[in-house]
Amino acid sequence: MNLDKSYIFLAEQDKPESLQALLANFLGKTVCVAWVKNPATMRNNFEPQISVQGELEGNIQTGRFRVLLNDDTYSYFYDDSVQIVAYDGDQKVTDKKRPVIVIS
Repeated sequence: MNLDKSYIFLAEQDKPESLQALLANFLGKTVCVAWVKNPATMRNNFEPQISVQGELEGNIQTGRFRVLLNDDTYSYFYDDSVQIVAYDGDQKVTDKKRPVIVIS
């Protein structure tokens, strides 16, 4: 995994074990979970997309995760639905910005 780029996990090239380790580090921290219509353009447009920001909860063994704000605002996902974990824009991982978890 190349930590110098704005993404830190890319489903097409990184191994699932690296995602599990990464998600374990984010448990209890603020993340943004996003579903985007067009993964090629990500969140840099006005195409349909949904994002929920909050504390990541979940279980590495089961691969089930969520961000839950209330009964009306939440996101549930499995680790195998993660397409990319990135930081918005050209931010480096060392900048400690909140990560965006893009799911399908």
